[in-house]
Amino acid sequence: MTRLPPVRVVRAATSVRTALQSLTRRMVPPEVGILELTSGCFATHTVHAVARLGIADALAPGARSPREVADELGTSPDATHRLLRAAAALGLFREDGAGRFALTSLGATLRTDTDGSMRAVVLMIGDPRYQAVWGQLTQSVTSGRPGAEAALGVPMWDYVEQDREFAGIFNDAMTRLSALDWPAVAAAYDFTSFATIVDLGGGHGQLLTRMLKVAPDATGVLFEQASVMEEAEEHVRRAGVLGRCRLEAGSFFDTVPDDGDLYVLRRVVHDFDDDRAVAILSTVCRQMPDTATLLLMESIVPSGDEPHFAKSLDLDMLVFVGGRERTEDEYDALLDRAGFRTTRVVPTISTISLIEARAVV
Repeated sequence: MTRLPPVRVVRAATSVRTALQSLTRRMVPPEVGILELTSGCFATHTVHAVARLGIADALAPGARSPREVADELGTSPDATHRLLRAAAALGLFREDGAGRFALTSLGATLRTDTDGSMRAVVLMIGDPRYQAVWGQLTQSVTSGRPGAEAALGVPMWDYVEQDREFAGIFNDAMTRLSALDWPAVAAAYDFTSFATIVDLGGGHGQLLTRMLKVAPDATGVLFEQASVMEEAEEHVRRAGVLGRCRLEAGSFFDTVPDDGDLYVLRRVVHDFDDDRAVAILSTVCRQMPDTATLLLMESIVPSGDEPHFAKSLDLDMLVFVGGRERTEDEYDALLDRAGFRTTRVVPTISTISLIEARAVV
């Protein structure tokens, strides 16, 4: 694993970057600044079109002209040139003196065949269905309720069950985001002291398999809905840890396995309002052994007006599922209501923090 910089170094670099961004904003009239903020959606759709058309893959062998790209992809040469030009202005490509375009390191993240590919995430965020839900933000702020049903016809999780194409896009993006967080999590937390690791709501088991690989003496339990068990078993088998895993189907609102040493919830609690989050955590507290540890992997909203991904993700949770991101104090209060006591909060160099808690006995 590549050695990661210390959290304090990353935070210092982020502070410098934030200061430079603030200075840049102050260098333009506010009318221009607000126009630039509002037209940010143009960039989202430009990057999405590049990803969906597979332009990064077409440029992987080297610099090519817009017509060469268009001939390979079956697109309009003129429109392809205009898209390449706009994307180059965003830093995805570099145009040479002959009018050919080549990938930059940023654009290379949109390839399909690289370990660092972010294409799956871009395909989700730019998807018209995803964007339609964000279009309900005004209504969600007015009502305090999610807007997915107004945009999609049914609540978010029902829609994911019904639209298998969107479900595939969504699940691929979640898998990539989990992988993106993992190096920072693994560098910040020692999983080797736990004999049995229970991943609650762990999807197809990507996180559990990673935890078991860094804790080779541990066994694992994947607790998820019955509908994903078949795919989860296949993933765990391919990862080579099926012999150390047990897969259980159920709802964490009702029960969870009672034999774990570490119970992990990664970006699960933020899907729910406080009452439903407490219901989940209370179930865990009631079922887990008194000596077990709870570990929440969540973004923590910082105080003040500093930029942070959690502040935007908070609105994403509101408009899609009625959930929320929380401050450290709000997590303390939530855990207290469920019968837990926060033992420590471990920051990482990513946007995720590790909130460790024990049951109050």
